[in-house]
Amino acid sequence: MKIKIIQFLMLITSIGCIDMSSIKNKYVEVNYANISDAQKLDVFIPEGSGPFPAVILIHGGGFKAGDKKAEYSLAKKLVSNGYVAICVNYRLSGEATFPAAVHDIKAAIRYIRGNANKYTINPHKIGTWGSSAGGNLSAMMGTSSGNKFIDGDIGDHQNESTKIQVCVDWFGPIDFTKMVDEAQQLGFKENFRVALESKYLGADATNPNNFDLAQMANPTSYIDINDTPFYVQVGDKDPLVPYLQSQNFANALRTVLGNDKVSFDLIEGGKHGGKKFSNTKNLNKVIAFLDKHLK
Repeated sequence: MKIKIIQFLMLITSIGCIDMSSIKNKYVEVNYANISDAQKLDVFIPEGSGPFPAVILIHGGGFKAGDKKAEYSLAKKLVSNGYVAICVNYRLSGEATFPAAVHDIKAAIRYIRGNANKYTINPHKIGTWGSSAGGNLSAMMGTSSGNKFIDGDIGDHQNESTKIQVCVDWFGPIDFTKMVDEAQQLGFKENFRVALESKYLGADATNPNNFDLAQMANPTSYIDINDTPFYVQVGDKDPLVPYLQSQNFANALRTVLGNDKVSFDLIEGGKHGGKKFSNTKNLNKVIAFLDKHLK
């Protein structure tokens, strides 16, 4: 499992060669806060008068690695479908532990909403879309709005809401305390560890003494009837995050929000990302879900 994690992190950090020159209206390396050099985002705007709905794309990398440029391909897809796409960086676990990354994405939402006119955005139509670690952070955005501790106080737009209108979670780790048991339940052949999640927490996620902390990083903990619509997708052959993480999360959402507000796909043969997720047919399904709730 350690080798697979290293290979995955190498893949995440090597992505980012997508040419964005065809998008005329863009702002890159924008500071949304000033605590860390990591607190930057890129904004890509469709042609036209707007205002447009916006989607904040949150990269993966085990909370330890990755860069916003890994989301450029999705950003181009969104822009071509009439969305402002925002690719965001956040503090990684080597710099700061939970809740730093959550606070950063919250600050980015407030910044975008506070500068909606500048970026031709409809401030009432903002969503998030993340994969892997970014899936966890996207899910946190979808369930925790209004929680003072989780919202944090980073940035210059404290009067803006962090509430989003739609959330997409691609194979995000959800409940770190159950990942080892779920891996065993699904018959993972290698000795499963939650080292990356523990580094993100700043504590061993498998230690019962750290249960309360782990649950603070679990988006399930904040579910309530006012939460946004969710689309959760995961592969049934994911070798890094047991698909039960996503499945159980979707079931918990449905229990509170109902089936109409929660879509869940267990993608046959799907692994941790790849073409099963990024093919045109699947991306169009996600875009259709975004259209339903943002347009």
